[in-house]
Amino acid sequence: MYLKFWGTRGSIASPGPDTVKYGGNTSCIEVVSNAGRRVVIDAGTGIRALGDELVRSGRPVHLTLLITHAHWDHVLGMAFFKPVYMSTSVIDIDGCPKAFWGLANIFDDRKGNGFFPVAFDELQANIRHLEKLPQGKLVLQDLTIEGIETNHPQGGMGFKITENDRCVVFLTDNELTPEASLGKQPEDFAYFAQGCDLLIHDAQYLPEEIENHRGWGHSTFADAVELALLAKVSRLILYHHDPARTDREIKEIETRARKLVKASRGALEVSAAREGQVVLL
Repeated sequence: MYLKFWGTRGSIASPGPDTVKYGGNTSCIEVVSNAGRRVVIDAGTGIRALGDELVRSGRPVHLTLLITHAHWDHVLGMAFFKPVYMSTSVIDIDGCPKAFWGLANIFDDRKGNGFFPVAFDELQANIRHLEKLPQGKLVLQDLTIEGIETNHPQGGMGFKITENDRCVVFLTDNELTPEASLGKQPEDFAYFAQGCDLLIHDAQYLPEEIENHRGWGHSTFADAVELALLAKVSRLILYHHDPARTDREIKEIETRARKLVKASRGALEVSAAREGQVVLL
């Protein structure tokens, strides 16, 4: 299984000299199975560059797009994803129940909203709404995908992607707190991620910041480390970097997270997501 980070930032894109190392584009991850099956998680601004690369390959695009939720930083790039304007493209969409609605509504709705000059029904690609994950598993040849509801305002969904004996769990925009409702407790997410090779988790805030952001649907790097240790995963990648966070500050978060692991005497490998980073499982 091959993973590539095309967008690592949360809330709003933040390009500039202080975000070069870890990236300024918003949420987008590409997953490709050993058999070549392509899954893309989220359509934040990072999906634009992915689309450019897919078009340059000269091969027809056929992929499954999983959307965590319909907030702008996770769907806005869809309007600039070149494959949606090509009749040879097939794009299957699944994920959060509101995902398809959120993607369609960044385009013109023919009611004068003025959001975008192109209407959703003018897109040339064959775009199909699957709606499998809200009811159960989605099986794509050699990949099995499962979903879990995240703790985030207006709802959201995290994903587990398994290929043979390898597994990655993606949980962004997820507030880890014992005050969450049943099914969204830290223990629930630990069970979902139990024993996986890689956990990618929201780590937007510092522990000293979180009290001012309770209920916003995001976690601290310390929360993410605690979850990863509880779930006994092999590797944790901290994700959804705050838009105001500089490269230097994210590096410091990496250092602090590793100190927490060392203090717990755990064997967890921790790093912060970097735009362009490739992971092989």
